[in-house]
Amino acid sequence: MRIGKTVRLTALLMALCLSLSLLAACGQQEDTPAVSPADPEPAEPQPAPVGPEPLPEPEPEPEPDPDLFVAEGNVNPLTGLCDGISDQALTRRPIAVMVNNIIASLPQWGISQADIIYEMLAEGRITRFLALFQDYSKIDKLASIRSARPYYMDIAQSYGAVYIHFGGSVPAYEAIASRKDLIHIDGIKGNWEGTVFFRDPDRRKEMGLEHSVFTTGEYLQLAMDKLAGQGYDLSQETHPSAFTFGQRWSENAASEGQPANKVTVTFSSRHKPWFQYDPETGKYLRFQYGDPQMDGWLDTQIAVENVLVLRMATTDIPSDLHLIDVDTTGTGDGYYFCRGKYVPITWQKDSYNSEILYFDQSGAPLVVSRGQTFVSVVTQTADVVIE
Repeated sequence: MRIGKTVRLTALLMALCLSLSLLAACGQQEDTPAVSPADPEPAEPQPAPVGPEPLPEPEPEPEPDPDLFVAEGNVNPLTGLCDGISDQALTRRPIAVMVNNIIASLPQWGISQADIIYEMLAEGRITRFLALFQDYSKIDKLASIRSARPYYMDIAQSYGAVYIHFGGSVPAYEAIASRKDLIHIDGIKGNWEGTVFFRDPDRRKEMGLEHSVFTTGEYLQLAMDKLAGQGYDLSQETHPSAFTFGQRWSENAASEGQPANKVTVTFSSRHKPWFQYDPETGKYLRFQYGDPQMDGWLDTQIAVENVLVLRMATTDIPSDLHLIDVDTTGTGDGYYFCRGKYVPITWQKDSYNSEILYFDQSGAPLVVSRGQTFVSVVTQTADVVIE
């Protein structure tokens, strides 16, 4: 019976030990959970990949401004245009040619090619033109060439031009003799007839001997080369501009002025030429003696971007020839017309051989449009009708 009690005690002790083992195992599982060797280690977070920064969007190219003047080649100082003027023509003096404008001599030849034209009174209240060309080599035919007057010489020397004429009045020859700075070509006293000046047989037959004299760009080029060979200084290295030209095609002093679609200028009771604005071309068309004024050689009407009217003191010289004198020096008033509008202006010329300057109402240099110009010089009291 003692043996049975011992067995029960041993069994009881073994059960107690098993219970304690199971409790210990359960406590270990709660403190350190088991991890399978096959499970991967948790990865540390990695930064996102960094590529090249995107290039900035290119700024669009600015649209070219069609109103901005951009020189493409040589700029003609008389017109402000890139009109194909040669290097030689740019560095030489321009020429200023006396051209008849009496009705019996019409139509003229070649005047539509002139860079600038001045119209001034001559004897008997008729007018003549002074046609200025920077690149005279391009002249086709120019007619009819007439005689000199001192005040036309003043204007020619304003531009440093070589003065081209066929004869002259007594006062003109007196002025030529006294002006050592004048370079001129005279068809009568200079032995240039037959080399520079020629007589067209048809004009001689239909208009008379005095209206038949013509020249060409080729002959003028030969004459100028001859003068250069004789030691005359024909250089014009500074290329002075005839006017102050705007940096934009639309820029001119008259743009904010008053309307001027038609301008009538009075030289005499028989001669009242006018300019009619043509909005399609932006130019003023020239009329006189009741008709369009034509270039008979090129069959085209005279049309210019700029019209100036200047008032200058005019004096009659007592003589049988009814000569006059125009005082081109000092200051005076006038008008500037461009693209159908106009403004009052002033002009200034300090001496017979100084440049002629133009100013707007504020006293600043007058800004004119790039292109050809026509200048009408009238008396101080002449009627100028603006419509």
